[in-house]
Amino acid sequence: MPRTDYLIIGAGIVGLSTAYHLKLEDPDASILVVDKAPGPGGGDTSKSAAAFRVFFTNRINFSLAHASVSFYRDVQMGGWDLQMRWVGYLFVADDRMMERLKPGLSWADKHGLNYEVLEPGVLEERLGLRVNVEGLEEAELMGAHNVVGGVLVRDAGVLMPDRLVSYYYEWLRSHNVSFAFNSRVRGFILKPRRPLGIEGEPFPWQDTRVEGVELDDGTIIEAGKKTIVATGAWTPYLLNPIGVDSYSRPKKRQIFTVKADTPEKRRALYAKGFNREGVSPMIILPNGAYMRPAPEEEAYWTGYSDELGRPFQLEEPPVPEERFYTYTLHPMISLYMPAFEGSTPASSWAGHYDLSFDGMPVIFEAFDSDLIVSAGTSGSGILKGDAIGSVTAAVALERDTVTLYTGETLKTEWLGLTGRLMEKEYLII
Repeated sequence: MPRTDYLIIGAGIVGLSTAYHLKLEDPDASILVVDKAPGPGGGDTSKSAAAFRVFFTNRINFSLAHASVSFYRDVQMGGWDLQMRWVGYLFVADDRMMERLKPGLSWADKHGLNYEVLEPGVLEERLGLRVNVEGLEEAELMGAHNVVGGVLVRDAGVLMPDRLVSYYYEWLRSHNVSFAFNSRVRGFILKPRRPLGIEGEPFPWQDTRVEGVELDDGTIIEAGKKTIVATGAWTPYLLNPIGVDSYSRPKKRQIFTVKADTPEKRRALYAKGFNREGVSPMIILPNGAYMRPAPEEEAYWTGYSDELGRPFQLEEPPVPEERFYTYTLHPMISLYMPAFEGSTPASSWAGHYDLSFDGMPVIFEAFDSDLIVSAGTSGSGILKGDAIGSVTAAVALERDTVTLYTGETLKTEWLGLTGRLMEKEYLII
């Protein structure tokens, strides 16, 4: 049967970055990455909005984001074009959002994070934003309020997920990491560490490890050191049959592309005064809808994280819902951005967020079984991806601490199940 030191299930951002850091730390180890898709990043990684920011109040959030974004910046500066655009994040705030932001801004002031508060008139002038919505029928129906200001976070932006995937994939291939695509895992192989040769092993009282996996075609792959599950939304469905909880669940998310096909829309997309790119920042409206600039397409990627009413379930393949755009997203955007009234999407796609119980990644070894679980990226897979891979590799190497790309050292248990470091995050989108 095929045998490898480290078997990684999932060739998305977490699986690829985990393989990358394992190879850096254990250059002589053999690593095999398997994925059911035809190529790397074929799951939810490719469907990400791929926005990034280094603006959090939770220490772990900040550390993971800072390390990952710093790494991506250096990859870009080193000549691998990730199409990183430092466009910034713009929180367009009504009175309620501004109150929710204040604790986070106070924390940011104490820790030297860079942001700027903009007056409503500035947003109206630069973006064509409608700041006074109270009194409009649609505003009354949606419970919308006037804009009282904007918070512009400069150390933030967007990149292209396929370019990031390509970077990891090409590096890994050049360092003799193996890949098996179109390889769906049917189940895990459990065996006792000290086999007795008795039918029915392993028994509950035996010291048991996950020895590898069986693929749909019957192929058995054995992992000599660790099996690592980095399958995002699919993780609970893989682990439930062997009684392992990933502490995460999938929820569908959708993105709709709206072209800047009128002078008013182009005015918003190519807005001046926000950044050196000469384009709109990533806009988060008071009602939670976002508009991610995609100037290479002369468009915005638009979306909204609907929570109540959206079930925790895996949809395979996930399909964008025209009704969601027509009756939810479009009214939310056009209320504050009147230039987009009547806009229809040029394209759309859907993926999943792999949501943990506290919005933080969950990385641990299950039952001392040599099975490592790395799940719960909660919509920040690309944003924190390199650091998550670094922590996952450290857990697989049985290390208590990990040194991130920035040189900061974290305890791996802070993202595990025991010793987990839980802090309130005030800057939530």
